[in-house]
Amino acid sequence: MSHFSYRPAGDSEPDPRPVGLATRPDLEAALDAVNRDLAATLPEAGPMGLMCTPSDDEDLPDQYHAALPDGRWHGSVTDPAGSGIAEAAHETVLAVLWQVWPVCPEHRTGVHAGTGADERAVWWCRVGGGHELCEVGELAQTLPGKERRALRRKERRREG
Repeated sequence: MSHFSYRPAGDSEPDPRPVGLATRPDLEAALDAVNRDLAATLPEAGPMGLMCTPSDDEDLPDQYHAALPDGRWHGSVTDPAGSGIAEAAHETVLAVLWQVWPVCPEHRTGVHAGTGADERAVWWCRVGGGHELCEVGELAQTLPGKERRALRRKERRREG
């Protein structure tokens, strides 16, 4: 499996393995939200999966990676709660695909995952003093009307 994570020579860290989402519904919900955003704004990337590098040290948590369908990933998130999975997906798209994602439609600049009101995972634009773009999983709502309608038609065709 290819990835872009740095590992020193002789490091005995275990290899990443796919995460069984059925055993981690919290991660499944976070990944579903990220994949809705990818489908709406960068469908050619395909849906992401999660990989986990288990920790050999009981005092250190496992590390999670948002991986592209072909298994490539970049970076990791130690705490997958909140916006962690979204930020890991953002890093993977940026570093592996060389694609700025997601983009604030108002400022035409990349946004980052963060925590909004009520501890929700949100996409945050830092331009102009900063503003919350939307909740992670809701990027389709930020698309211009024409693109949003095309996305809904595509979803209806897929559902049959």
